[in-house]
Amino acid sequence: MKLRVFGLVLTAAAVVCMWPVRQGHAQGGPPVIAVAGIEYVDTSGEVIDQRADHERRLREFEASLRTDLAASGKIRSVVLDCPPDACSVGDINVAQLAGKAQAAGAGFLVIGSVHKMSTLVQWAKFSIVDVTSQKVVYDRLFSFRGGNDEAWRRAESFVVREIIEREAMLTRSAAAALPRSP
Repeated sequence: MKLRVFGLVLTAAAVVCMWPVRQGHAQGGPPVIAVAGIEYVDTSGEVIDQRADHERRLREFEASLRTDLAASGKIRSVVLDCPPDACSVGDINVAQLAGKAQAAGAGFLVIGSVHKMSTLVQWAKFSIVDVTSQKVVYDRLFSFRGGNDEAWRRAESFVVREIIEREAMLTRSAAAALPRSP
């Protein structure tokens, strides 16, 4: 009987040891990131209504960001469970987005916004949030020129490179949150 109980305890201990300790970063795997919807503000005062073009470019930007991060092999991307067009920091708060990211298995959340200042100048701010601590581990503010598809593609490529270059930092951040063995 004691041997049987001991066997069950050993089996349970083995299962616990093999279970991923922290969602969002399996040991040895790439960091897992969820990309929230990007908020867009236009204060350019342009006469021509370009909302449909802005919306299309914004959705293409978000989709490319997710796809290109995953294609790098250094980041794993997961999708947030949100209603359509209701998944940015302009729609719900960061704590709710972080909860959705954690539920999707992400360790990190990318949030951002783009502000169109004039016909040719847009500002973009992106942050990477650790979903467990809800602390910003990286953020970047930059401007990009132009309001056409090519300008948006260049901006998206820049953001992808910035995130991929932080892969080692994200890995260390995730590893630091893992419990230590005695």
